[in-house]
Amino acid sequence: MGVSVRTLHRAFAAADDTVMRCVGRRRTQEAHAEMVRTGGAVTITELAAKWNFSDSSHFIRRFKELYGTTPAAFARSLRRGPTR
Repeated sequence: MGVSVRTLHRAFAAADDTVMRCVGRRRTQEAHAEMVRTGGAVTITELAAKWNFSDSSHFIRRFKELYGTTPAAFARSLRRGPTR
C-alpha cells in the first residue's frame, strides 16, 4: 500500500478499528459468502481451517458476533431454502 505500518495503524485507529479486527471481519465475511455459494454444504471445521481461524470455536464466536446466529444455524437455514 506504500505506507508504513504505523501509518496504517493510525488510519484504523481514526476509524475506531484495528487491522486485526478488520482482517478477522473480512475472513468471516468470506466464510459467510462461501456458505451461501455452497448452500450450506461445507462444514464449519472446513470453513474455519480454510479461512485461517485458530479453531472452530473462534470462528463460531466471530460469525455470531457479525451475523447474530451461529454458522450451523445459518447453514441449516440455507439448506431449508426460502420460507414461505
